[in-house]
Amino acid sequence: MTITNDEITLAEERHVPGTELLFDTKAHHGEAAGMQFIQRNGVNVFLVPQPSLTDINDPLKWSPRKKWGTYLNGVAYAFMGSVTGPIMAAGMNSLAATYGTTLQRISYCNGATLICQGVGNIFWMPLTLKIGRRPVYLASNILMCMACVWLGSASSTSYASLLAGRAFLGFAEAPIESIVPTTITDIFFLHDRGEKVSLYGLGVLGGNELGPLFSALIIQRYGMGWAFYIVAAFIGLSVVFMFLLMPETKFSGTRPDPYHHLSVDGDIDFTDRASAQNIERISGNADADVNDTASTPGGNAKHSFLRTLKPWSRPDPNINLLKVFLRPFVLLAYPTVVWASLVYGCSLAWNVIMGATVAQLFTVQYGFDAQAQGLVFLSPFIGSLVGSWLCGSLSDTVANYYTRRNEGIREPEMRLPVCVLATALTFGGALLAGLSYHFHTHYMGPVIGWGIISAGAQMGVSLSMSYALDCHKELSVELMVTIASLKSAIAWIYTWVINDWIDASGMLTVFMIVATINVILHLTTFVFYLKGKSIRIWITEAQMLARCELV
Repeated sequence: MTITNDEITLAEERHVPGTELLFDTKAHHGEAAGMQFIQRNGVNVFLVPQPSLTDINDPLKWSPRKKWGTYLNGVAYAFMGSVTGPIMAAGMNSLAATYGTTLQRISYCNGATLICQGVGNIFWMPLTLKIGRRPVYLASNILMCMACVWLGSASSTSYASLLAGRAFLGFAEAPIESIVPTTITDIFFLHDRGEKVSLYGLGVLGGNELGPLFSALIIQRYGMGWAFYIVAAFIGLSVVFMFLLMPETKFSGTRPDPYHHLSVDGDIDFTDRASAQNIERISGNADADVNDTASTPGGNAKHSFLRTLKPWSRPDPNINLLKVFLRPFVLLAYPTVVWASLVYGCSLAWNVIMGATVAQLFTVQYGFDAQAQGLVFLSPFIGSLVGSWLCGSLSDTVANYYTRRNEGIREPEMRLPVCVLATALTFGGALLAGLSYHFHTHYMGPVIGWGIISAGAQMGVSLSMSYALDCHKELSVELMVTIASLKSAIAWIYTWVINDWIDASGMLTVFMIVATINVILHLTTFVFYLKGKSIRIWITEAQMLARCELV
């Protein structure tokens, strides 16, 4: 049996990072003959990646309940880690008074958390690949709980202890921005990841925004220490749920290559006849239970609940810790990863800026107490909700539209047009907030402006993360380490200068400069929209990662 040139072209494209056959079309019926798929709105949607044909414990084949339980545990973990970041926002003035220092020096404590997040990811990432996701989740969560207890005590003792505690907290919570996206790619198919990544992004930004709101109410009545103690209690509860309901998602078994039957000589060659005979069609919801209750020929037994409670699994013998440690540094040479890192970092930096300046701005001009400062963050939270919906639902709709026009082939760049809206919201919100504050309007002016900024920032975070994961799904852990580390460095720079900069130049100038930096970065999206595939082909041909690991 022979195949056409078009079929060989698709097989070659399959080796370009991020290019996937997603929808069934007549143009690619031959290639799709052996692929597992679901039906949605009368269209065959191929499962990317293809779940194992013989291993019943493949996380892609878990039931919807098990998948969502695991995923929501990850989002809750990221949310609590994000809450601890700006938890001091409403108490900045009181902490400065307690230690007899300036607001800028208190902001250094936030900077210590951020920079140690970036450095800590480099430590946690190799362990995530070597021993699995579950032990890293549990260890990080337990250390976060301990750090919050430490900080509760330090908030009334010494500045040095607070600074050291914040640094330790940053190291402990470092995985929140690298491991959860990896879990999403572990258990969900490509066509369902957009909304999951967006909801996770909401968890991160929502924690940054609700943290100051809830902590302000506690600080106003009981003091800074109790804000940390109460968060520690919730993190402890998260550890319990995580232990019981979050099994390991790292899969070391084999999965079918949907294009392995296409050979260069034009013959159909099923190298695994047993697998070929077991190719199946999966109807219904995308999260459908894919053979979770039945065994497949030559398959293994389903893991018992008690077995899933093991804190860790056998270390992966194929993982070299030194080599995987170096991978995030090599990814700094990938234009796709660098772009995603810069957009992600500059978008998330707005939350850091808001947390560091709310006391400075709203106390001086509007006389807000700690509780009122916390309530300011209701607006950014609502903005994040709007941005999450736009980037989840809208970006998926746009990407699916272009995929159908492209004969069912999905390219990561098909999400990028939504960045236009993210740019407009970010700049428009900064302009409204800056002008309102500068001309001493009602406090609702800057508050609404902060909400609009957050909507744009949420879209920037989710869009950049989704694009990077779509381009390099096989490097999800490593690329999120690179993104999170660069993000932390960008945010760290702002914590060192933002308060004194606003005192010297005014809010309007500072906010417009920061917004302009965002716009300039967003404009580079046009380069990736037009030339993204060429860039990904260049990355593949350069083989930088492979060459590094051969050294």
